[in-house]
Amino acid sequence: MASTGLRPPEPFSKAHVVIERYSVGSPDNDGLQGGAKFLIDSLTTPRLLNQKKADAKRVVRNKRGLGFIVDDAPQHAKIEVIGIKCKRAEQRTVVTIREVVG
Repeated sequence: MASTGLRPPEPFSKAHVVIERYSVGSPDNDGLQGGAKFLIDSLTTPRLLNQKKADAKRVVRNKRGLGFIVDDAPQHAKIEVIGIKCKRAEQRTVVTIREVVG
């Protein structure tokens, strides 16, 4: 995994996330945004959901989250998804996460 050793010790409580999608075609804006959903979700922090019953199993929201950012809600993350046209051999996705301080 490209993020090995790059994860912060604590998830960023406020972050600026830029996702650059390099592809041969130019996706429409809703496809570009919708296509990034699972990637964005994977950047968040797993957390236990409140359970009503005492004997309920522990339910974890986003159990596969990598813990780079606290949450993808607007108060925690400004997210930009950019489509960039390129040659077939240059297709890739680049994710840049910067902590916002203050």
